[in-house]
Amino acid sequence: MSTVQPNSNPDELARESAELRRVQTGEVDAFGPVVRRHLPAIRAFVALKLPVPHLIDEITHEAFVFAFREIARFDTAQPFRPWLRAIAWNLVRRELLRFGREQANLSRFEQAQLAQLTRQGERPAERDETIFLEECLAQLPENVRRLVDERYRAGRSNDELATSFGHSVEWVRVTLFRIRKQLRTCIETKLALQPHGI
Repeated sequence: MSTVQPNSNPDELARESAELRRVQTGEVDAFGPVVRRHLPAIRAFVALKLPVPHLIDEITHEAFVFAFREIARFDTAQPFRPWLRAIAWNLVRRELLRFGREQANLSRFEQAQLAQLTRQGERPAERDETIFLEECLAQLPENVRRLVDERYRAGRSNDELATSFGHSVEWVRVTLFRIRKQLRTCIETKLALQPHGI
């Protein structure tokens, strides 16, 4: 099934090609109408591939920035939207790969650090990390702390959390990943500021 695009007829394709050639010659303002024409479709495309609200706008914006930066490479005789969609898809794949790598790298850290909240009899270094973790957790917004508590103390699944918080499972995964990263940075910063030899 073919998709009707704004530039699917010859006149619209010619008009957009002229706009893009103007952008290629340095006329920045000519890119505005092109963005407005394709923004809803590219945003919808990203949303289907990566349904995480805060990433949809971020990746959509990045796709247009990349397209503008690389506009000299674009063949203005071709429809613009497929090129934009390919850029957006590459950015989505990059985000998914990055998320997967970082989640794997941080998984053991998260379990060790958050388990210390309930562990007794730690060694001094472990005790410091536990204290710092509690301090870092206390700095989080209340709803974020509740998400952490329900996931790691109550042991609720991502599916259960998605239902409870009214978001997608992907939102839960990405949010927990970002919280883990934030906590790691916070704890490591506090440890680095500890006096040595005490």
